[in-house]
Amino acid sequence: MPTCKNCASEVTDAFCASCGQRADTRRISWKWLGEEFLSSVFVLERGILFTLKELFTRPGYMMREYLDGKRKAHFKPLSFVLVMAAVYSILFRLMPPDFAMLDAPTKKIMEQMNVFMGQYYALVELGLVPLFAACTWLFLRKYGNNFAEHLVIQSFLSGQRIFFNAIAVPFNLLGLDVAMGVNGLLFLAYMVALLMTFIQLYRDRSVVNVMVRTLLALMVFFFSLGVGSILFGFLYKVLTNAG
Repeated sequence: MPTCKNCASEVTDAFCASCGQRADTRRISWKWLGEEFLSSVFVLERGILFTLKELFTRPGYMMREYLDGKRKAHFKPLSFVLVMAAVYSILFRLMPPDFAMLDAPTKKIMEQMNVFMGQYYALVELGLVPLFAACTWLFLRKYGNNFAEHLVIQSFLSGQRIFFNAIAVPFNLLGLDVAMGVNGLLFLAYMVALLMTFIQLYRDRSVVNVMVRTLLALMVFFFSLGVGSILFGFLYKVLTNAG
């Protein structure tokens, strides 16, 4: 009787009944790495593409299933954020916005912001997840999900938001005005998608109540983000001048 190479349990099927590892493990090779990469990221039955498809077709239903335990087909939430942030960062560095039309002081500020975001974009997105989760948990906690579950929800939504941002990046090549217009439209699309997510997630609740609570959470989030940005900008200016 063959045994599992991971936990040494007897294996009678394609997967180990004890730990879930495949029975037909092979020595790692370049072919194996390629197959693993394609199967975990680009196949439509699971991985990033499957998770993205679910986020854009049935986001709230998908998240409810994930929270209830149906998780094998989906990319892990925090890994999803990091991978999407990495894709966005690569695209942004290849197609950065052109600030030539701005006045000198504004141009300098925008260029500094872009340098910072280029270096720390993934960390910024990860930092926003608990802030947004705290806001949605604050207003939607009566519907039964704890803070940790709101972290998962916001991780998926963060990856979706980054995808929207990535779609806008190529429009940088058409000029700042066009890029800003496209970003504005995609931001509105993201807001609609976010509302639909929570309406589907809490489909057994009043749609009006869910929308109101979600919008209140958004208001608190953006207010907190605005205050935090002002404080960060002030601190950055003080440290820069001191240096």
